[in-house]
Amino acid sequence: MAMNFENYLKDAKTWTHELCSHLGIEDENKANRIFRAVLHAIRDRIPTAEAIHFGAQLPILWKGVYYDGFHVHSPVRIRHEDEWLEFIRSKDAFAAEADFPTLDHVFYAFQDVMSFLRERISEGQYKQIAQALHSEITVPLS
Repeated sequence: MAMNFENYLKDAKTWTHELCSHLGIEDENKANRIFRAVLHAIRDRIPTAEAIHFGAQLPILWKGVYYDGFHVHSPVRIRHEDEWLEFIRSKDAFAAEADFPTLDHVFYAFQDVMSFLRERISEGQYKQIAQALHSEITVPLS
C-alpha cells in the first residue's frame, strides 16, 4: 500500500477551507485552532470507545491532531452549557482569548463545527456524539 501524503494534505486542506466557510472566517490558522479545540473537547467528553470510532472518520492528518494527547479516559463530567463552553475554550490554550473572546464566540464556533461535522461523518456517529454530550448542551440536529 502506497502512502500518498499529497492526498492526505489535500483532504486536510479541503476540510480547512470548508470549515472556514462554516465559521465565516478567512484565517485558516484560527479555523484550525477552533476545530482542534472542539475536537479535543468532544474527544475528552465522550467515552473512549466512542472517541475512537469518531476519530476513525476524520481525514488522516486531522486524526493526528485529534489523537494528539489522547489517552484512555473516563469522560469528563459536564452538565451545563457554560461549563461545556469553558471546557472548549480551555482546549485552545494559548489563543483562547483571541479565538474565543466571549462564551458567545465559543457557542457559535461549537455550533458551526458541529454543523460542519454533521455533513462529514455518519449520521449514527453524529447522533452518538450529540447524545453523549448532555441534554443541556445545545447540539444542532439538522
